[in-house]
Amino acid sequence: MVLSWCFKSGCVQIPRFASLLIILSALVTPAWSHSDLLLQIEELNLAVASRQTDAELLVRRGELYRRHEDFAAAAVDLAAARAAQPDYPLLDLYEGMLLLDTGEPAGAEELLGRYLQDHPRQASAWILRARARLALGQAEPAAQDYAQAIRYADQPSPELYRDWSLALVAARADHWSAARDVVDVGLGLFPREVSLLALGTDIALAENQPGVATAYVKQLPPTITRLGKWQTRLELAGCLTRPDEVEKQECRRTAIRVLEEQLAPPDF
Repeated sequence: MVLSWCFKSGCVQIPRFASLLIILSALVTPAWSHSDLLLQIEELNLAVASRQTDAELLVRRGELYRRHEDFAAAAVDLAAARAAQPDYPLLDLYEGMLLLDTGEPAGAEELLGRYLQDHPRQASAWILRARARLALGQAEPAAQDYAQAIRYADQPSPELYRDWSLALVAARADHWSAARDVVDVGLGLFPREVSLLALGTDIALAENQPGVATAYVKQLPPTITRLGKWQTRLELAGCLTRPDEVEKQECRRTAIRVLEEQLAPPDF
C-alpha cells in the first residue's frame, strides 16, 4: 500500500472526515472503574452460562476482562468466541487489541490488517495498527496508517496529528520536513495547540532551521514561553545562529537528541 502526502508542495489535501463506528469507543480508556467492570462481567456471566456458544456475549465479556486487565480470562473468552463463530466480525479487532496489551505487536498487526481489509473506513483500527507497527519498528508504514486514521476520523484530535508527525520523525531524518508539514496541518485546525507548537519547534531545531523554530514559539503567549522548556528551545535557536561552527554542531546534536527522546515506545 502506497500513500502520499505532500502538503505545502502540493500533492494531497486532507479530505473531510468520515464518522467512526460507535463500537470502537473501547479504544479510548473507559471512564468506568474496575468495580463497574466487574459488575458488568458478573451480569454477563449469567447470560454466558445459558448461552455458552454465543460469540457476541463471549466477545463482550472478553473485552470487559481486557479492560479489567485480566488478560488470561479475556484470551479464554475470545478463543471460545472464535471456536463458536470463526467469522464473527469483531474478533480480529478485539483479539488485536488484546495482543497489543499483552506485548505481542506482530500478532496484533496481522489481525488488525485482516480486520481493516473489511473495515477500511474505521479510523480507530488504523490507529491500533499504527501502534503495533511502531512497536515493530515499522515507522513509515505506521505513519501511513496514521494518515488513514486522519482521513477517516470524524473529529481528529491534536494528539492524532502529533502521533502521525512523530511516526514520520521515527522514519528517518529525510521525513522530518513531512513531519513538520503534518504539524502545520494540525495547527491549521488547532491554532496555538501547545503540544503541536512544541513538536514543530523541536523538529525545526533538529533540521537546523532556527528561524522556523522561533516562529512557532512566537505563536504562544509570553506566559508560556517564559517557562523553562521554551527558554531552552529559544536558547538552542540562538545557538544555531552563532558563527562558531563547533558550537553550532553541538547545539544541533542536542536538538536532535531532544527530538528523538520523544520517540519512546508506545504504552499499550
